[in-house]
Parts: sequence; structure tokens; C-alpha cells
Amino acid sequence: MIIKDKKEEFEKYLKDESNSKSENIEKLYIPENEEELINILKKERSFITIYGSGTGIVGGATNNKGIIISTEKLKEIFIHKKNKIVQVGAGATLKELAEELKKYDLWYPVDSTEQTATIGGNFATNASGTRSFRFGCIRNFVEAASLILVTGEKINLKRKQIISNNLTFDFEINNKRIKFDMVDLLQKFYFKNSAGYYMKKNMDLMDLFIGSEGTLAIVTDISLKVMDMPHDIAVFLVYFDSKEKCFEVIKELKKIEVPYKPLSIEYFDKNSLTLLNSKLNTVDKRAAALVFEFLIEKSNNEEKIYMFIDSFFARYEIDSKDIFMASSKYKKDFIFHVRENLPQIINEYIRQQGLKKISTDFAVSDDLFDEMIMIYDNILNGTKIPYVVFGHIGDNNLHINFLPKNDKEYNKALELYEILAGEMGKKGGTISAEHGIGKLKKRYLKYMYDNKIIDKMREIKKIFDSEMRLNTGNIFD
Repeated sequence: MIIKDKKEEFEKYLKDESNSKSENIEKLYIPENEEELINILKKERSFITIYGSGTGIVGGATNNKGIIISTEKLKEIFIHKKNKIVQVGAGATLKELAEELKKYDLWYPVDSTEQTATIGGNFATNASGTRSFRFGCIRNFVEAASLILVTGEKINLKRKQIISNNLTFDFEINNKRIKFDMVDLLQKFYFKNSAGYYMKKNMDLMDLFIGSEGTLAIVTDISLKVMDMPHDIAVFLVYFDSKEKCFEVIKELKKIEVPYKPLSIEYFDKNSLTLLNSKLNTVDKRAAALVFEFLIEKSNNEEKIYMFIDSFFARYEIDSKDIFMASSKYKKDFIFHVRENLPQIINEYIRQQGLKKISTDFAVSDDLFDEMIMIYDNILNGTKIPYVVFGHIGDNNLHINFLPKNDKEYNKALELYEILAGEMGKKGGTISAEHGIGKLKKRYLKYMYDNKIIDKMREIKKIFDSEMRLNTGNIFD
């Protein structure tokens, strides 16, 4: 085990990609295995913050007191090819998992853009990423998890092992009886949502821990369903001279059913393309662009897929010079790097300005897509603060990233964020579709949930962590 108690020795663990920074941290622990982690928890009485790889953008891996525990050494990967199950340590990155699966011709499709993100962090935030349009979030692939409570007690939890009776959980773990009630949120938030605890009728206990942002337990090991590596993945970058034409195409892409249903539909506004062009001059500065992927499962259906795509482009009279195609099977193509580079450019800009990231993560149901765009346009058209709009438009999950140049613009951007969050809340949308709440977005939960629901989440937190010491400050105070 590595223990560091001097700030200069663990400086890199004190911030995440939001540019939030930890203060007053007593020491850093880096356990090399689960047993060492359990021993830390049994002896430590401080507030505890879990650190994966620091790719989060809501301040969830930062704090202003206590200790930090890094999961970076928990990296073991065991692949059960016959059952198509992979057992992966929480500290393994998506890139490391993909490279190991590749050796067995297997594939984990819920693959977020940031390849250095850890599986534990993905579990904690119920991450989804670009291909969520076809495959959804990590929740859909988790079969088992090893969880360590703040007391050091271990829970080996399997899917379908513990199911609630309507809205009540009543079960025994480690000779302790645990009982609590929930509220049903699924009726209202049936679309992509990662804001607070997942609660619904007759739910699996596993789903309570997924997306709980490390506030209930520390995940050390996760078993995921995986798939056979597809024959190929065709990815297209398409430019548009008008945003309206782009949205027309998006609506038709979203109607396509399996087997032709796209894996992903990603949107870039004019400002995003201009920003990308400043770093990658091969990107055109146009009114809008889409990146979307099609799955080619077997070689014998490759021709059918391409015939379908050709007919789709022809129907919308998209000029061939505005269409670029590649294979994104291993995420090494130019188009993938276009998508991956934009968040990196934004994060670098924010670091240079010395400000915290202001990035929305709103999403709404399909029937509210047009209203969401109208709200965005009405509020953004009046601002002089630079911004870009991009993201998972297939899930109606667009990220507005403000790029303030100084404190005055930063504070004004926060005011605009507050207005946007309020408008999304009125429409029944989520203020966090995939990034979680962390510490930066909990002030906006009131636009989604009333105090009764937030208090219920806090009650559940206290059942598993009575002193509120684990990932203190995430989701609620």
C-alpha cells in the first residue's frame, strides 16, 4: 500500500476535469488490493473521497477535508469468453478493458468518449457515452459487483439477488437487517438520467448502487456482460449548411429500427466546429455537423447496411462532398478523434483560464426535443459569452459548454446555467443525464425533485453511511 501525507506528494489527486480542487486533505491512500482497502476503512474515521482517474466534470472526486483513496491499483481483468462476462477491477480504464477484450475478440459497447475514465467511475455515475443511443448505460451490462461499505464490510452483490417489494427493500446482509422505502422516479424520468439515486418499483438493489456516485459504498470489482466483436462499425461525419436541415435528418435517424438503428448520433454546432478547426484544420467550419455510427455485426450483412445508408443519404439530398466515412471498430479513425478532441480542447481552455467548468448535462424526452432547442436558442442567442453546444443528440442530451474569459463572464454564465436548469426542470427534464451531480450540480436538484424526494435519498445514504463520511458532499450536503 502507498500512503502519502505531504500535499506536494499527491498534488495530481487534488483536482478533476472540472478544474475543481481539493483542500485540507490529510493524506492519500493507494491500496493495491481489496484487503488493504478494507483495512483502511476499518481504521480511518475521517471523511473519505474516492479517486479514480480524475476525468469527472462535476467535482465528485474532490473535497475540502478528510482523506483520498485512489482505486488506481485495482486493475485486474478476468475474461470468461464462453459466458461473455468480464470481471474488471474498478481502477481499470476503458482503454485497458477494450485492449484486453480485443485479445478475445470481445467488445464492451458502453464506451464513453474519455478512454482514460475508470470502470469504477463509470459504475459510480451510471455512465453511458456516445453509443448509449443503441445500448443505453452501464446499468444494462452490470451482472455483479463487489462493494465495500464505509465500515469495511464487504457485499458481494449479484444481479436479481435482492429485489424490492414494490417500493420497499427489506433484506439481510452480513447478519444485519436493512429496511427502507423509496419513491418511484421512473414514471417521470424514464429517459436518460443520472441525477441522484435510481428508484422505482420492484427494482434490483444493484441499481441503487449504480449511479450513486460512491456515496453508498466503494465498488472494487464489477462483472459486465460483453459481446462478440462486430465485423465492423461504420462511422460517418456529415456537414450541414443549416441547423434546421441537420435537425430534420436527426429526427429521421432516430426513427430507424434495429438492425439498422444507429449506435450513436452526435451533434456539433457551428461554434464547436470553429473551435475544433482551431486545433484540427481538417475540420470544416460549417453551420452544424453530425457524427453517427452503424453496427455491422457480420460480414454477410455489410452490403445491406451500406445500401441502406446510401438510400438514406439520397433521400435527404446530402452532397457526397459533405460526407466522410471511416471504420470506428477500434476507435482509431479520424472521425473518432474529432469527437474525442472537443472535450479535451474545452477542458484545456478552462484550465488555462483558472476557472471551473460550466457544462450542462440536460436531457428531455423525445416529445420535448423541439422545446429544448427553442429554450437553448432563446437564452444563448442573447449572450456574448463564448459557448459551444455538442453531444448525444440521439438521447436529447446536448452539452452547452460556456467558455468565459474572466470572473465576470464566469458569474454571468452561472446565472444563465441557473435559468436553463430551471427551464429544463419545468419541462420535466433532467439536469444530469450522464455525468452525475457531484458537488457542482447539487444546487440544481431542486428543479427536478422536491425536498421530500431529496430527503428520501439522504435517508437512504444514512442507512449505508450513518455518519455521511463517504464521498461527502456528493449529491447533497
